[in-house]
Amino acid sequence: MAKEIKQLVVGITREGDIIVKSARGRMYSVKKSADLKFSCEDLFQDVEKDLFATIDAEAQTWECTSIGLEQ
Repeated sequence: MAKEIKQLVVGITREGDIIVKSARGRMYSVKKSADLKFSCEDLFQDVEKDLFATIDAEAQTWECTSIGLEQ
């Protein structure tokens, strides 16, 4: 399995988890890492650009380590 995966960010939960959409179309929430600062305001800064979450897939509970534009 890949160490890190990138998923499209589609939202944020009330609890602050990041909602992502997989390549197969499934949507699920992922916990933010403790040092990641990301809020609802960040999500809607530029709605024309897609944001992608980098997810640590080796962690026991997957967690989002960074969010940015796909490169």
